[in-house]
Amino acid sequence: MKDMNLFLFITNLAVIALCGALAVVVPALTRKSYLFGVKIPMEQRGSPEAKQLIRRYVTVCGLCVAAILALNAAQYALVPERTLVAMLYYPLLIIPMQLLAYVPNWKAALRLKREHGWQVTGAAFAETKSATARVSLRTLPWGWYAASLVVVLAGVVDALVRYPALPETIPVHFNSNMEPDGWAAKSLLAVLGLPLINLGTLAIMFGTGAMFVKARLQIDPQNPALSFAQHRAYRRLMGHAIGLLAFCMALMMGLTGLLTIYDGFKIPFWTVIALILLPTAGLLGVVVYAGQGGGKLKPKTALHAPDSPAPAGSGFPGRDDDKCWALGMFYHNSEDPAVLVEDRFGSNLGFNYARLPVKIALGVFLAAFAAGYAWLTVFLWNLEVVL
Repeated sequence: MKDMNLFLFITNLAVIALCGALAVVVPALTRKSYLFGVKIPMEQRGSPEAKQLIRRYVTVCGLCVAAILALNAAQYALVPERTLVAMLYYPLLIIPMQLLAYVPNWKAALRLKREHGWQVTGAAFAETKSATARVSLRTLPWGWYAASLVVVLAGVVDALVRYPALPETIPVHFNSNMEPDGWAAKSLLAVLGLPLINLGTLAIMFGTGAMFVKARLQIDPQNPALSFAQHRAYRRLMGHAIGLLAFCMALMMGLTGLLTIYDGFKIPFWTVIALILLPTAGLLGVVVYAGQGGGKLKPKTALHAPDSPAPAGSGFPGRDDDKCWALGMFYHNSEDPAVLVEDRFGSNLGFNYARLPVKIALGVFLAAFAAGYAWLTVFLWNLEVVL
């Protein structure tokens, strides 16, 4: 168990460092027309004041990541047996850390815009026919999700078939050599728990991929053909990256589930780690390489003909209004029918939090997340005590 705790500790350090590094590079991924969630003229992004804010953000993030890593090291030195539980919570500290670095700079960016009288002439991104067109889910890389579903369902069927022949005590925890070091009484929950989690994870990954396809584009009216080509390339890259991650996660959990129902089944631990880290690295690589909405991509040809404005009344200038963006991050505009919009900070998609479906979904998600985390914390805490 000591070797396992050391491995988990090193893994936790790597996850924290990776999340921290991603938080640091967010300003570089965001479109130049935004400064910490504030709409500014693109040429002002290179001003000394803007660069100073970015440097301050990077410095605060770096110091916070160092503090989180130090706390993680202290936990391992004092209570190494709680390393598995610590893995649930230390990466979450990146969220308040990023807010601590971001919020003062968002306020400073608003102040700079007001004091210097920075005026944004026209919308940097507009509603066009391409932007308002709904993309069919046929463009999803369905092969990844079909293969993942086959793996998941095979795990469920196999577990049910094997259940009657299983011994009364089955392994539920494994060390760094993937050898059992924790057992539990046989039950359907113990046997089907991982396959059902696998199914839920696949549903989440599919929903994430569908969101990227169905979200409205934000097309640059100064060069709509190039902008559309960039979005098209970005969605294709992200679609395959998310699909690959979904398949690798399904395969990883499927293989891990076999350890519980097949006595003597072996799988190298590095295989489990590789099935998580490699596709995750690929997904992050796409984000860094492509930038927000594919803005850093340089397609050889603009495959779409010059765009034209959408029908009258289809544009929603509130998206360009700082007042519709709480903290410059959370969009709320009840007059805008869009549910998904492009974030102002980072390269992600965001939500229109004024829409009722979003409010309901957010409430359900937060409740489920809190309940799931509480249950998982108690489960792992008691499991570690037994071990």
